[in-house]
Amino acid sequence: MGSPSLRRQGRASARARARTRAVLAAAAVPLVAVALTAAAAPVSAEPPTLPEVSPEYLKEGAAQPIDYKDGNYIVQLASDPIATHEATAPAEGETIDFEAAAVEEYRETLADEREAVIAEYDVDTTAEYDTVLNGFAANLTAAEAEELAASDKVAAVVPETIYQPTGAVDTTGFLGLSGDDGSWDEEFTGPSDAGEGVIVGVLDTGIWPENPALAPLSEPRPDQAVIDAKWNGECVTGVDEDPANNIECNNKLIGARYFDTWGYAEEGFASPRDQDGHGTHTATTAAGNYKTKVTIDGKKVGTFSGLAPAARVAAYKVCWGGCPGADLVAGIEAAVNDGVDVINFSIGSTGTPEFVDSVSIAFFNAAAAGVFVAASAGNDGPTSTVDHQEPWVTTVGASSHDQTFRTEVEFGRDEIDAAALVGSAKWYVKNAVDAAYDGTDPAAAARCDAGTLDPAKTEGFAIICIRGNLFSDNAAQVAAAGGTALIVRDQSDRGAANVVTSQAVPVVHVSYADGIELAEWVDSKSNPRIEVETSELRDANAPVMAAFSSNGPALAAEQNLLKPDITAPGVEVLAGITPFNHAGNDFANAQGTSMSSPHIAGLAALLKSANPEWSPMAVKSAIMTTAYQTDQDGNPIQRGGADATPFDYGAGHVDARAMFDPGLVYESSPTEWIQYICGTPEASKVQSYCDALGAIDPSQLNYPSVTVAELTGTYEVTRTVTNVSDKKSTYKAEITAPAGFEVTSDVTKFTLKPGESATYTLTITRTDAAFDEWSFGDVTWVEKKGTKTVHEVRSPIVVKPVQLAAADEASFTGASGSAQLDGTAGFDGTLGATVSGLVPSEVKTATLTDPDSSTFPSDAPVENSHAVSYEFTTPADAALVRFSTFDADHPAGTDLDLFVYTKDAEGALTLVGSSASGGTNETVSLPGGYTFVVFVDEWAGPSPLEAKLHAWVVPGADEGNLAVDPAEQSVAMGDEYSLGLSWSGLSGGQRFLGTVNYAADGTGIDSTIVGITT
Repeated sequence: MGSPSLRRQGRASARARARTRAVLAAAAVPLVAVALTAAAAPVSAEPPTLPEVSPEYLKEGAAQPIDYKDGNYIVQLASDPIATHEATAPAEGETIDFEAAAVEEYRETLADEREAVIAEYDVDTTAEYDTVLNGFAANLTAAEAEELAASDKVAAVVPETIYQPTGAVDTTGFLGLSGDDGSWDEEFTGPSDAGEGVIVGVLDTGIWPENPALAPLSEPRPDQAVIDAKWNGECVTGVDEDPANNIECNNKLIGARYFDTWGYAEEGFASPRDQDGHGTHTATTAAGNYKTKVTIDGKKVGTFSGLAPAARVAAYKVCWGGCPGADLVAGIEAAVNDGVDVINFSIGSTGTPEFVDSVSIAFFNAAAAGVFVAASAGNDGPTSTVDHQEPWVTTVGASSHDQTFRTEVEFGRDEIDAAALVGSAKWYVKNAVDAAYDGTDPAAAARCDAGTLDPAKTEGFAIICIRGNLFSDNAAQVAAAGGTALIVRDQSDRGAANVVTSQAVPVVHVSYADGIELAEWVDSKSNPRIEVETSELRDANAPVMAAFSSNGPALAAEQNLLKPDITAPGVEVLAGITPFNHAGNDFANAQGTSMSSPHIAGLAALLKSANPEWSPMAVKSAIMTTAYQTDQDGNPIQRGGADATPFDYGAGHVDARAMFDPGLVYESSPTEWIQYICGTPEASKVQSYCDALGAIDPSQLNYPSVTVAELTGTYEVTRTVTNVSDKKSTYKAEITAPAGFEVTSDVTKFTLKPGESATYTLTITRTDAAFDEWSFGDVTWVEKKGTKTVHEVRSPIVVKPVQLAAADEASFTGASGSAQLDGTAGFDGTLGATVSGLVPSEVKTATLTDPDSSTFPSDAPVENSHAVSYEFTTPADAALVRFSTFDADHPAGTDLDLFVYTKDAEGALTLVGSSASGGTNETVSLPGGYTFVVFVDEWAGPSPLEAKLHAWVVPGADEGNLAVDPAEQSVAMGDEYSLGLSWSGLSGGQRFLGTVNYAADGTGIDSTIVGITT
């Protein structure tokens, strides 16, 4: 479908190069390391205002050179995998022909190369890959890992990362699929044909094959020849000791595999069978059968349909509590080899500035092979925590739909409205503090923290818990202690109760005010009993963004790509589940971006069924450019009572009718994705490709949205569109400029025959927009026939103007040295530069034991065997305060998290920063002038563990060991500048931190954090 123009202004490419140069001077970093880039605040007499932080995990981290340790690794070899090798990569719009002689020959070549490396270095592999990643997984000693990394036959040696799943009411009507004018009837002959010829691969916790939504399809299947031509997979029944835990497939669930690189099956089903429910829920959401009858707690509640009811399902079990990176790569590889068309990945990523790791590379190659990938945005909103920031993946936020289940809770003479999907019942009830073990901390008991409920006091009772943990965690605690139901009451006024979820016991959610009333009534009675009514389905205005949905700006690519891409229903989603841990039910409600992602996967399956020749990027474009941004009442989509923005919903809410006829699409190729990487600080990870193919500014990727994170005056961005309709079409541009900007297009009208492309360039100019604040607009290409609008192809425009485009952070090594910092000015005048620091870190060490992977009580933090706290008092004139932990200081497999609080005069703690990514590279950066209490929590790892915390208080003054030149220089808006940086006299074996502080005509405007490891 045509190739986009790579034309760009010279200063744009220079900007990309300038902003990566300082980072690339650092030592090589592991593919799964994570980094936070945050500018230090200018020094002032009063302490700066701290950010408001809700008790959610903000994923951050600090990139560091790999310090190899004994542990599990993924070894990526130098040769291209089958998906992207010149002789075996599929043509655009096609998938790999695995029976082709070239593919079979190259597979043998890779096997020979792999065996040669394995034999040369004498390693025992646990998994081998050749389709989406060329390499193997192995348990290596530190020496073996280092030796392999030094080989020119090896591209990378990547430490193992453990990922996590991102934690009808039938949405098909709301989306526009069902009904007389729905897409099932309009684009197919009906729901029984919707999705024919397409295979949806689901990487998750496995599958429950007996679920009614996965029952066999009617025979004969009209698409059987199409499926037979592409399907290369199998149904792995399993080897569990209990035959009942093994599985069988059918013509709906046509394949199932499980991957257990490191032996986790010993603690679960040794088969593809789902032992959680998450995988069954996502699979049936995407492609469950049409109008499956649903019964909850013995009560009929209607029917359920997946989004692509005629599509086939292939399940890949890659999660065993956590989701090991080696198993994820193996699952992606198998899915592509098996012939799936679509992958759903409701599993989190790092949510940090670093987005290129072994899993993202595997998805890169899957997309290059023609497989569409939908992935969850994450459930850590709302503070720049969005996961899956790769452009070749479609990232999905979560929002509500137009139906909700409600019940009435009767106690005494009162009755309150509650959110729940339950059958009628009467329960004896206790407040959690009265069901806890003697001597339990009252706050922990009230929240039903892990290990607080006494079975002797809990059995036979519904337990009222104050909200503070995951609903699923609380339900599991209640069930384990013999409780009959969980009632969660809000800990603060969050509006009406709205969480409807099904767990190991029935779950009821009540509001703050109603919860207080209920708890007080329970306390007043000697043997209280409540009654709940069978839940009823009610209409609701939608969509509304979910509070938990992770949002942008995405930290990767220096915030120059809009993520999430789209939003879809992820609140109160009914789908299939595992009955053994859901009170015998086959269906249950769940919420999370894990639920919204399979909506997009299912819709992508429909698009691929209707348009088999479309590439994954064409499918993504169709979904994004036809999305809408208002609710059913015609008002802007809301989040937390305010208008949501593209950082919440991307292009908007998916429209399952309009997406089938997008008119135009934005295409991009694997070559351009590599050039995109090469224009980011991740370039060093694919440096050989960058040397061969060059780089583009990330803003210049031919994407269905436009994002410019550091606009200095004027910026030009180029896009190419391709006509995918079957008619010659004329389009005109309609531009809504972001507030404070002017936006023009060099092309305002074009006419395209089917398959033809047109290129246009937007010029974005700041007028009076506030510096360092994001502004939103859009460009829409409109086709009209008379007064009738035929197509509207909309792309959001997201822009932030700055006075200076400078590197946020630069990392170097050595006791002495020099480097160059480059950037672009956004003003006319004098650019001043001074330094603060350098200072070494203060290292705190504590022995931690018994990590249990429990949720840290961030709203009421306490020390325990696996959590320690430290107090730091910082001066108001500090240039920067930073707290960090590093993988290099700890054994492989360690996962530490940081939670930072201010402490006031009365000793009260307020959460102001947190970092809780996978692994131990965690960082929180804050201004000075406060007393901070820092909690270090061992989420997972060895016991005992010597946990190290690094703390820096960078003074506002020059410490005499860091210098910048020149101190002043004249600049003009849009011009590039250069600064020389030098350091000397640093002691060995330490980590130093400082800042380069910039001023515009004497007024501080920005800074670059400088880290030096000696």
